[in-house]
Amino acid sequence: MGKEQKTMENNKQALRMFVKKNGSVVVFAILCIAAAIFVPRFASVNNFLLIIKQSAIPVIACIGMTMVLMTGGIDLSLGYTIGLSSTIVGMLVKTHEMAYLPAILITLGVGVVIGLINGFCVQAIKVPAFITTLGTGYIIYGIAEIVSHGESVNRLPKGFLAIGKTEVFGVNTTVVITAVICLVFFYILHMSTFGRNLSAFGLSEPASRLSGVATAKINVLVYVNCAVLASLVGILLSIDVNCAQPTMGGGNYTFEVITGAVLGGASLFGGVGSVVGALFGVMTIKVIGNCINLMNAAYYLYDAIMGIIILAAIVFENVKNRKL
Repeated sequence: MGKEQKTMENNKQALRMFVKKNGSVVVFAILCIAAAIFVPRFASVNNFLLIIKQSAIPVIACIGMTMVLMTGGIDLSLGYTIGLSSTIVGMLVKTHEMAYLPAILITLGVGVVIGLINGFCVQAIKVPAFITTLGTGYIIYGIAEIVSHGESVNRLPKGFLAIGKTEVFGVNTTVVITAVICLVFFYILHMSTFGRNLSAFGLSEPASRLSGVATAKINVLVYVNCAVLASLVGILLSIDVNCAQPTMGGGNYTFEVITGAVLGGASLFGGVGSVVGALFGVMTIKVIGNCINLMNAAYYLYDAIMGIIILAAIVFENVKNRKL
């Protein structure tokens, strides 16, 4: 009897550890099962492939946001960086007929500059990340509107569109790009010294600094990384919709990405985050949106659910921190 109780206790402990480490996977699985039962036309291969395709691009942005959240910061300029990057790459490849690779590199370079500005303000000037990125976000949006004269760039070159619309062994190239990025950042976050230092930084910046961790460099790098990934998202979104415009991202896209990161287990107070969590967090919110569409419900419900998720996460983190 004692052995059976010990085995049951070990199994319960193992289950608790699995849920703690893979909570986003569990939530996604439960949601999909419920949707398959109650939502008409949800349980089909084509619908699930659609969810995967819709999730691919936001996952890239969510990985960048997750790393920023792990420092205890936030990047509210992400959506506006997407819009500016979309505008720049569209104008370079269509209006100025620039070669695709230089145009993409210049656009990613814009992300580097934005990230450096955000990181410098947060780390060197000590302006709170919320204020810094909110301010730079509106500046970025203004620049995008000035550069584009408030107009979209439509019908991008077919060769440029092929970057994200062709298939590799039957898989869309955008999905392939996302898969590669997920693998790269899985190694960076979970198997490298940088990832361990990033987690330590988020849990206790003073202790990490005293331990010899280059906290200033990490703090700047995560904002650069987030902005560069946002620029890549701007490029891929432009390819996806065959249009480049300054309103491509904006506040709503930023809010969705933050929600995906939170659903993926990233702590709003720093120290916790994962690539797997970001992936399944985004897929979860895409499943929610997909269910709303299939049920012909008002899409405003989607925004309300996202708000509830963010609020619940903040309340949960506060309660947990008080107990600790």
